[in-house]
Amino acid sequence: MDTIEAKKNLEIYRSNLSKLQSYNHLFSSYSFRADCEREERQLKDRIKVIEDAFAKEAKRNQKAAMH
Repeated sequence: MDTIEAKKNLEIYRSNLSKLQSYNHLFSSYSFRADCEREERQLKDRIKVIEDAFAKEAKRNQKAAMH
């Protein structure tokens, strides 16, 4: 895993998620709101995948350091 690229992507995903969550959908159409919700779910999934990969790599590095 390219950690530098993953960290950049993680930062971008978190920023985009924050913007989506802070957007006021009061006067938005249903389809726009649904698209935003779908994008929000995708961003959360991507963030989770990257965070899980970092945790897995950290465990691997910790095991390697112990031996």
